[in-house]
Amino acid sequence: MNGMPWGGSEVLWQLAAKKLQSQNHEVTVNYKWWKHKAHQLKQLEERGGTVWLREQPQKPKKQFLKRKLQAAKSLFSGPSKPKQWLESERPDAVLITLGYHPDRIEIADKCIEMGIPYAINVQCASSFVFIPGQKIDEYRRWYKNAERVFFVSAENQLKLQNNTAMKFENAEIIANPFNVPIDADPEWPSTEETFNVALVGRIHFQSKGHDLVVDALKQPKWRNRNIKVSFYGDNQGNKKQLEELIQLHHLQKQLVIQEFKRDVQDIWRENHALLLPSRYEGAPLVVIEAMMCQRIAISTDIGRNSELIDDNESGFIAASATVDLVDDALERAWQKREQWQAMGKLAGRQIRERYPTDPVAEFADKITGLLKRSATN
Repeated sequence: MNGMPWGGSEVLWQLAAKKLQSQNHEVTVNYKWWKHKAHQLKQLEERGGTVWLREQPQKPKKQFLKRKLQAAKSLFSGPSKPKQWLESERPDAVLITLGYHPDRIEIADKCIEMGIPYAINVQCASSFVFIPGQKIDEYRRWYKNAERVFFVSAENQLKLQNNTAMKFENAEIIANPFNVPIDADPEWPSTEETFNVALVGRIHFQSKGHDLVVDALKQPKWRNRNIKVSFYGDNQGNKKQLEELIQLHHLQKQLVIQEFKRDVQDIWRENHALLLPSRYEGAPLVVIEAMMCQRIAISTDIGRNSELIDDNESGFIAASATVDLVDDALERAWQKREQWQAMGKLAGRQIRERYPTDPVAEFADKITGLLKRSATN
C-alpha cells in the first residue's frame, strides 16, 4: 500500500500468513515504513514472524545544514531493504501483493537471481492508468517468471493483459475474505418512511463514483421519491466536495454522510440495498457482504459483480460508470422496490453458491503449493 498504512488489499495475505503460522510455517514480511506500524504487523511479530520496514527514514543530522537537507530528503527516499531482506531471511517462497496494477515489482528480479519461487497477487486493476510502452518488457519479465499470478477477478486479469499485451498462462482467480458471518441475516428494516440505500466505500470519487450518485439524484424525479442514500466510508480526498455538492443541489434529505460502523451487519440493519457506482474495483467485498446479509446490490459491471449478481433478479448492474447508466440501474431497482427483500434472499442464496466460504484457507494452500515447488528445485 502506498496511500495509507493499511487497507483492503492487505487483508488476504495477512490472514493467510497467520494461518500458515498456525501450521508451523515461519513468516517474514517486507512492508513499507509508516510512522505508526499497523497492529496487524505487530500481531505477526507476536506470533514469531519478522517484519522488515523499507524506506524507513534516517534520524536527522544536526551538524550542518547540508546534512539536515539530506536527512529531510531521506524521509521520502530512505534506504530500501528488499534485497537485504531476501539475503538475510532466505525464504523458501515469496508472495508479492500489489495494491494497484502499475506497482513495480523489482523484488522479483532478486527472486529470479536467487532461484526463489514467487507469486504475485494483483488486488486491483483499472483503465485509468496504463503501463508505459517502454516499460512493459520489465513487467512481462516479472509476471512471466512468477509461479502464479493471482487476480481477484477475471475482469482485472483482462485489464492487465491489455496493459502488458501478453497472455497470463500462469494466472489464477482467487477470492478475498469477507467480514460477516457465513450465516449473516440481519433483520429487515421498515420501508414505511424511506427506502434506504447504502454506498459503502472510501470517499474517493475517481474509484467509487460518489459524484455519479449526486448527479443522478439531483434530477427532479428523485427529489419526490422516498429514497435516502447514506455514505459510509473514510475520507480519501473528496469528502469536502461531497459535502458541498450535497448542499449545492439541496439534497440533504436524500444524501447523508453517516458515521463509521464497526460491524458491517449494523449497516444492513438500517439499509435495504447497496449502491456501488465504482469506476474500478478489484472485487468489491461490500458486494459480497451485502449479498451475504440478504441485500441486493446496485452496482457497475466491474470486478466480478456480473459473475455474482443476476441483473434484474438478485441485483442490478449498470454497464458502465456513467450518470445515465447508473440512473438506469437505479430506476430499474426503484420500480421493483417492493421486491427488494425477496430479491435479497435470492442474492443471499446465490452468493453462498458462487463464492468460497473460506478464502483464507484456500489461499494458504496455494502458498503451500509454492513451498512444495521450492522443495523440488
